[in-house]
Amino acid sequence: MKAMNETAEFVQFAISQWREKRDAAFREHGLNLEKVYAKGEFDNLPPECLMAVCYVDAFACVQSKIRSVTE
Repeated sequence: MKAMNETAEFVQFAISQWREKRDAAFREHGLNLEKVYAKGEFDNLPPECLMAVCYVDAFACVQSKIRSVTE
């Protein structure tokens, strides 16, 4: 169980870091994060924005799986 807790902590840390990078990239490019997510228009995002969105979503999926196993 300790290993699972450490993994969950790492995943939460990674999500926080990638959210910061995502938010900064969106600000840098003058994009509205909420509008992009609401419209689901990810095809024309600058690469650094798209990469950060993908990492946040990927780690969130891992976090969800961890929670489903530990609850």
